[in-house]
Amino acid sequence: MALIGTIRKNGWILIVAMALALGGFILMDIVQNTSNYAAADINTLGKVNGVEIKRSEFDTYQALIYSKQDNNYQVRQQTWEYFVENALIKKEAEALGLGVDREELRDLEFGDNLSPIIVQRYKGDAGPDRNYLNSVKTAIDNNSQQLQPEFLATWAEQEKEIIKERLQEKITAMLTKAIYAPKWQAEMVFRESNQRLDFSYVRIPYDKVTAEEAPVTDADYQAFLKENPKLYDLPEETRVLNYVSFDVIPTAGDSAIALDGVQKYFEGLRTAENDSTYVVSNNGAYNGGYLIKAELPATVADTLLKLPLNTVIGPYLDGNTWNIAKILDRKQVPDSVRISHIAMQVNPENDRRIDSLLNLLNTGKARFDSLAVKFSQDTKSSVKGGDLGWVGRTAEGNELANLVFYKAEENKVYKLKNTQVIQLIQVTGKKFINNHTGVKAVFMSKTIEPSKNMQLAAKDRAVTLVQSAKTMEDFNTQVLQQNLQLLTSAPLKANDFGVGVLPTGDDAREIVRWAFDEKTKVNSISQQVFVFRDPAGGYFDSKYVVAALKSITPKGPATVASLKENPEADQKVKNRKKAEVITSKMLANAGDLAGIASTWGVTVDTARGTSMAQGGSEPRVVGTAFSLEKGAVSSPIAGNSGVYILSPITDKIDPQLPADITMFRRQASSTAAANIRIGLMDSLRKMAKLEDFRSKFY
Repeated sequence: MALIGTIRKNGWILIVAMALALGGFILMDIVQNTSNYAAADINTLGKVNGVEIKRSEFDTYQALIYSKQDNNYQVRQQTWEYFVENALIKKEAEALGLGVDREELRDLEFGDNLSPIIVQRYKGDAGPDRNYLNSVKTAIDNNSQQLQPEFLATWAEQEKEIIKERLQEKITAMLTKAIYAPKWQAEMVFRESNQRLDFSYVRIPYDKVTAEEAPVTDADYQAFLKENPKLYDLPEETRVLNYVSFDVIPTAGDSAIALDGVQKYFEGLRTAENDSTYVVSNNGAYNGGYLIKAELPATVADTLLKLPLNTVIGPYLDGNTWNIAKILDRKQVPDSVRISHIAMQVNPENDRRIDSLLNLLNTGKARFDSLAVKFSQDTKSSVKGGDLGWVGRTAEGNELANLVFYKAEENKVYKLKNTQVIQLIQVTGKKFINNHTGVKAVFMSKTIEPSKNMQLAAKDRAVTLVQSAKTMEDFNTQVLQQNLQLLTSAPLKANDFGVGVLPTGDDAREIVRWAFDEKTKVNSISQQVFVFRDPAGGYFDSKYVVAALKSITPKGPATVASLKENPEADQKVKNRKKAEVITSKMLANAGDLAGIASTWGVTVDTARGTSMAQGGSEPRVVGTAFSLEKGAVSSPIAGNSGVYILSPITDKIDPQLPADITMFRRQASSTAAANIRIGLMDSLRKMAKLEDFRSKFY
C-alpha cells in the first residue's frame, strides 16, 4: 500500500519512466533502420549514374502495369530492368539532343506509326484494335468522365514506356545507320557461306576420362584465368550456401484421417436435395460446368462417363487428396461458340436501360446488332454489332462460360450481371467438331496433410541441428552422423528469390536475405530454422531448412575461388585437363583416325558439305578443317564437347565470286546491326555506375 501511495504522489516519475522506455524502443528502431538503409534512404531502391530510382515510383509502376501478373519476384525484376534502362536511355538522349514531343507521342499512341508497346497490348482480330484506340483517344481529348483514375494513371505510365522505347530506337538507329560493310567483308561473308568441305573426324568425349585420371590443381585455374582474363569477371557479389532440408512427410495415419474426413460426406452428398449448396457449404468444388474425359481425374474418368446420373463414386486417391464425386448430368459439349453482347457499366440507369433493350429484343421490335452499335459501351465489339467472334471452350467454369457453352439456346438473349458489368448475351453459333461428352459433377476432397506431430518432429530435427552445429565443421559432422543429404546452391545474388531445389518465393527469399546480411560471415550457420509453407497453399509447413554460408565471392575480377564456384567455368577447366590426357594418349596413334577411334571405343564420322558459317558449337573444329589441305591430319583439337582429330577428304570447293555482292554486303551490315541492337543496353550498363539497394527492401 505504501508503494502505491508513493506512486500516486509521484506520478510524474512513472510517466517519465514510461516515456524513457518508449523512447528506447523508438531509438532501437531508428538504429536498426539506419543500419538497414546505410547505403540509401528509405525511398531509394537504387541509383543509375547518380539518378535515384524511387521506391514510390517503382511500386506505382509495378502495380499499374503488372496488376494481372502473380509472380511478384519476376515482375519486380522486369520493373527494375525498365527503370535502369529508362535512366540510361534518358541520359544518352539528353546528351545527343534527342526527344519525343507531344505530336510524335500521339502518333505513336493513335496514329499511323504505332509504338510496338501499343501494338502488343491492344490487339484486334487483324493487327492493332483501332476501334478501341480511337475510343480512348476521343475520351482523352474530351476529358471524358468515363475514364477511371486508375486507367488514366496506367496510360500515363505507358506513355513513359513508349517514350523510352522510342528514344532507344532513335539511338539504335544512329548507330546502325553508321555501319558500312567494305568489299572485302562482303566477299568474306560470301565465302563463309558458300565454300564447302568434307572431312572425316574422331571425337573423344570428355567423359571418357575420369576425374581421378585428370586431377585439377589451382595452377590449372590460374592458367585458364591468364588465357581468359575477363571472361568470368563478376558484376556483383555472389554467395554459395550449403543447406539441409527436413521434409515433412505425411504418414499412413495422416492419409487415413483425410480418408475418414471425406467419407463422412458420402451419405450427405448422395441424399442432398441441392447438390451445389451441400458441396459449397462443406468446402467442396462446384462451378456448374461440364468436363470432358481429358479434363477429369484419370483414375475415375471412365467411371464418371458411364455410371448412372446421381451416382456418388469414391473415395478415390488423386495425388495427395482423397475425393468423392457425384454425377449430375452428361451432354455433348460444343468445341466453340460464337457470341455477341451488349455491355454497360453497372449503375441503376444502365440496369433499367438493359431491361428495356431486352424487352425490345424479346418482342422482336429491334435487332441485336443495331442495339449493340448504338448502346454497347464495349467499343471493341460495338462497331461489329456486338460480335465477339468464335470462342473456344476451356475447362474453366464461370457464370459466363456456363451460360454460353452449356445453357444458352442459339439466338436467344440472356441477361448477365456481375459487380462491374451488365450484359445482354446472344449465342449465334455452335461448333461440334470432336463431339465430346461432358460430365457435370460435384467434387469433395480432403488433402492428406501431415499432422502437427509430424511437423514438430521434422522441426525438432532441424532445431537440434542448429543447436549442435555452431561451426561449419560441426555442421558437416552432424550431416554425416545423421546421414542427412547436404545440398549446395548455385552462386546466389543479393536479389535472388530461389535457393537450389527449394521452392522459389518468399520463404526462399528469407534464406537469401540471411545469407547477404552483413552479420553473416563465411562458415556461419543459420541460427534460425527457415520454414517453407505448403507450396500448394495448404495450411501446414512442408519443410524446414538449416543453411550454412559456404563462400563469398566479391564483385570484380575472377579468381581461382570464383572459377571453382562457377559451374560452367569449373567444367571448362576440368575439360582442359581431360583434353591433355586424351591428347597425350592420341599421340600413340598419331595420324591414324581408325586406330584412335578403336582405342577409345568410338567411330570415325564424316561431315559433308560443311561451310565456315556452320561452325556452330565447335568453331575451332570447323576452322581447323578449312585450314588444312586434303589428306592432311590435324593435331588434337580441344573442342567444347570433346577432343577432335580430323582430316579433309575433299578439296575446298571455292565457288565463283558473283559480280554483284550487294546481298552479301547487306548481310554483313544486318549482322552488325543485330549485334548493336542486342548489345546496346549491356554496353550502356557496363559504362554506368549502378547502385542496387533492393535487397534492403524486399
